[in-house]
Amino acid sequence: MTEPVAGIALAAVIVGLALSTFVTRTSFLIAGAKLRLGPRVEVALRYAPVCTLAAIIVPDVLIHPPGHAIDWSLLNPRLIGALAAALWLFWSRNIIGCLTLGMGAYSLARLYL
Repeated sequence: MTEPVAGIALAAVIVGLALSTFVTRTSFLIAGAKLRLGPRVEVALRYAPVCTLAAIIVPDVLIHPPGHAIDWSLLNPRLIGALAAALWLFWSRNIIGCLTLGMGAYSLARLYL
């Protein structure tokens, strides 16, 4: 059941993913000016990058490999780094400081916790 995908099946997966990516990315280019989205859809699509980023970051910060359990404790170095970065960004709106403080807090928490 956990056998790796190989041969023709692997090629089919790669071709299928490439095709689906191509179709979804070029659909708006092909439609061009003919397709107009409603104002509510355009407003909703402004949040898509933030939602995507959150969907990538939150599981990485909270879920850890041994048991794949959610770790909300303040002994979680990833959570400490993410909270420090979020607070700094909320307070100062400085992305370089956010990255520096977040990585610094994560590194210190990882060394000393």
